[in-house]
Amino acid sequence: MAAVDYSNKRFLIVDNVKPSRDTLKHLAQSLNAARADTSHHPRHVVSMCKNMDYDIILLGYDLGEGQRNGQQILEELRVNDIISRQCIVIIVTAEVSQAMVLAALEHKPDEYLSKPFAMSELLKRLHRCFLKKRAMANIYTALDNEEPEKVIELCELTLRSSLSYRSECLGIKARQHFELGQYEEAKEIYQAQQNSPNCQWATIGLGKIALMEDELDVAEQYFKAVIEESPRYLSTYDWLAKTYQKQHQYEKAEEILERALLISPRSVGRLKEYADLCLENEHFDKATDAYQKTNDLAYHSIHHKPENALKLARSLVEYSSELEPHDIKKMNTKAFKALAVMNREFTKSEFKIQSHLLSACLFTNSKEQTSARDMLQKAETLLEEKLEEISPDSMVEIAKSFVKLNKKDKAQSVLAVLSQQYPEDLELMNEVDKFSDVPMNKDDKEEAQKALEVGVSLYKEKNYSLAIEKLNDAFKLFPTHQGIKLNLLQVLLVSYETNPGNTAHLQQAEIIIDALDDLSEGDSAYIRFEKLKEKYNQLYEQMME
Repeated sequence: MAAVDYSNKRFLIVDNVKPSRDTLKHLAQSLNAARADTSHHPRHVVSMCKNMDYDIILLGYDLGEGQRNGQQILEELRVNDIISRQCIVIIVTAEVSQAMVLAALEHKPDEYLSKPFAMSELLKRLHRCFLKKRAMANIYTALDNEEPEKVIELCELTLRSSLSYRSECLGIKARQHFELGQYEEAKEIYQAQQNSPNCQWATIGLGKIALMEDELDVAEQYFKAVIEESPRYLSTYDWLAKTYQKQHQYEKAEEILERALLISPRSVGRLKEYADLCLENEHFDKATDAYQKTNDLAYHSIHHKPENALKLARSLVEYSSELEPHDIKKMNTKAFKALAVMNREFTKSEFKIQSHLLSACLFTNSKEQTSARDMLQKAETLLEEKLEEISPDSMVEIAKSFVKLNKKDKAQSVLAVLSQQYPEDLELMNEVDKFSDVPMNKDDKEEAQKALEVGVSLYKEKNYSLAIEKLNDAFKLFPTHQGIKLNLLQVLLVSYETNPGNTAHLQQAEIIIDALDDLSEGDSAYIRFEKLKEKYNQLYEQMME
C-alpha cells in the first residue's frame, strides 16, 4: 500500500471516554500529525469545524445521555457544507445495533469502525481513505465548488487514465448529467452499469429519470427491483414514496416509508415525511406517534424546529376523538410539554399563537372549557397585535385551528388577509381554497384537489396552455368549485398578459368572472376575486386601445 504522509494533516478526535480520546490522540501524534485536537463536548464540535479545516475526524457515536450523537453531528456538518469532501470522517463506536448503524451510514461517513478494534485496523482504513481522497481530489473540489461541467470533464479524464474508483467516477458523472437535466447522457451511464455488482445506484438513477419524465409506472418498477434485491438500500424507499405521491397514491407512499422505518427507525427526515403522509391519510394514531418520535429524535439535531411540536399537537387534536377521556389527558400532557419547550426556544409570535390555539383545541377535547377559553383569548390578543409579522403558512395553520374551535368568522378574516396580500401565489391560494364550504363527497374532493395540484404545478413551470387545459377539465367536473374557477381565471389572465395574441383566453376569463360575480364580501375568496377582476379590466382596456 502506498505511503501516506500525515505531517500536514489535522486531526479532530471526538469521544466522551477520556481513555479512548487519549489513545486516538496518541495515534495521531505517532503519525507526526500537524495537529490533534480533541473534544468530548458535542455542542463544540460544529464550531470547531467552522474554525478549522480538519483533514480527519474520528467521531464517536454515543457522546453522552441528553447530548447530540455522532450521527447528528455528521448530518449537520454534511448538510451545512461545514466540511469538504476531502475531509475523512470515521465513525468510531461501541454501539452496533442495526438501527444506529444504518442511521449513521445514511450520512456517508468514509468508514465505520466498531469498538473494540486494533489500531492496525484503524490505520489500514485511514490509509485506504486517504488514497481514495488523493486520487479523487480534483473531482471532490469541483463538487464542493458546484461546478458540474468541470466535474464531468474531470471524471472523464480519470476514467481514461485509471481503473481505480471507476464505479464512483461513473456514478458522480451520471449524477451531474442528471442535475443538469441531461437525462440521455445520464441514462447511457446508468444502463451500462445497471447489472454490474454493487451498482444499485444505476437502477435508482434510471428510476429517477423515469420519475422526472413522468413515466411513473417505469419508475415504480425500477425502485421496486432495488428494494427486492437490496432491502437495506434505504434511499430507494424515499424515491418510491415520491413516485407514489406523484401518482396520488398517498397510502402506498405511507406504507413504503413505514417499511423503511422498520429497518432504520432513526432517520428524522424520513420519519417527518411519514408522519405528514399519515396525517394527510387521516391515520391520526400513526401520525401522532410518528410526530412524537420526530420531536424527540430531532431535539439535538438540525431537524429541531417548531413545526415538530406544532404538528404533534395538530395531529393529537384529530386523534383525540378516537380516545377515551383519561387517554386524552395523558396524551395532552405530552403535547403540552413539547409546546412548552418550543415556546421557550423559538420566540416568534406566530409560533406562540399557533401553540395557544392548538392548546385551546386540546383542552376543548378534554372538556376543560375554562382553560380552552383562556388559551383562545391569549391567541386572539396576540394575533391582533402581531398580525403583520405572521408568515403565510402560519396564517393557514391559524385559520385551521379557528375552524376546529368553531370560530369560522375568525378563520375567514385571517384568510381574507391572505387573499389580499398574496392573490397571485397560486400554491398558497390552493391552501386557502381547501376551506371552501362547497358540498362535495370525499372522492370528488380528492379529485378536485388533484386537479388543483396539477394546475398549480404546470403554472409554476410556466406551461400556461397545459395548465389551462387541465383546469378546464377540472372545471367541467366541478363547475361549482371556487378554487378551480379562481385558479383558472388567474392562469387565463397571466397567459394573455404573457402573450396578448391569446385573445380566447381573455374571452374565457370574462366568462369565469360572470360565474364568480355572486361572491359576497364575507367570502374569503372575495378579495382575491376582486383583484383578479381588476386585472382583467386593465388587460381588456389595453386590448381595446
